[in-house]
Amino acid sequence: MLETLDTESLPLIQSLMVFAFMLLCLAVLMLTIFYFRRNPPDWKTLAEKLKNRPWSVPEAEAILMAIIALMLAGRTIIKAFYDLGIIPAAETDTYLIASQSLLFDVPIIILIIALLIRSRTIGNGILGYRPAQIFSALRHGALFCLAVLPVIGIVALVQDDILTKAGFENEAQYVIELFNKPGPFWMKIHLVFMSVVTAPITEEFMFRGIGISALADKTGMKWAVIILSLAFATIHFNLYAFGPLFVIAVAFSLAYIYTGSLLVPVFMHSIFNALNIAALLLLKQ
Repeated sequence: MLETLDTESLPLIQSLMVFAFMLLCLAVLMLTIFYFRRNPPDWKTLAEKLKNRPWSVPEAEAILMAIIALMLAGRTIIKAFYDLGIIPAAETDTYLIASQSLLFDVPIIILIIALLIRSRTIGNGILGYRPAQIFSALRHGALFCLAVLPVIGIVALVQDDILTKAGFENEAQYVIELFNKPGPFWMKIHLVFMSVVTAPITEEFMFRGIGISALADKTGMKWAVIILSLAFATIHFNLYAFGPLFVIAVAFSLAYIYTGSLLVPVFMHSIFNALNIAALLLLKQ
């Protein structure tokens, strides 16, 4: 959404604001490239540090499989109830959103708290993070998110051109369709909360926190990042969003490896989703 925002359809003031934001993103990207060229990270050493986590590789694999099973079970049950006529067609979306919250978000958040309690870090600040660490992660997350947006835009434009010429039809992502559809106000609020708060926490914990631990020892860190990024893009079930989501997922992983803090990709994810919601609201005006 954000990466293909059409400024020609916006009023002049809003178009200028979007243009200024794009210039800001390009400036942050150039500064980021310059910084890393002057200070190249030792990715191998940074990756080794990630092994010191409050879960073992077998536990990570078991958690990953359990979460995937819960997600598939939720969708299968909802579809079965719909086919049997137990759930009205008009309420299918509501039940799907509820099943994701109950079978994906809630168990992961409980699991995060349980692991923090086991590692005895939950009492250190907020869920194991002190305020200074949180503000540092927010700053890094915001800068890294802005830096990757121009890359996402280029990938989106190239991919859209290829898919359109190949005859594929551009369809909005499921969450965007729900947001645009007429519905109760509480559903809109819940979608925003899921996109900006719960999804960044749960998905980053699953893909970066758990996923990298489960895969890196078997495939190496480079392939773990690629495989998880492909999986992240695939589970959103939208062909036109695949390229941009793959790029942002790689950025989430690199930010996690570089900083060693899972909060950084969580903030990146949250800011990215919030910017997409803002772009959606701009287009609706």
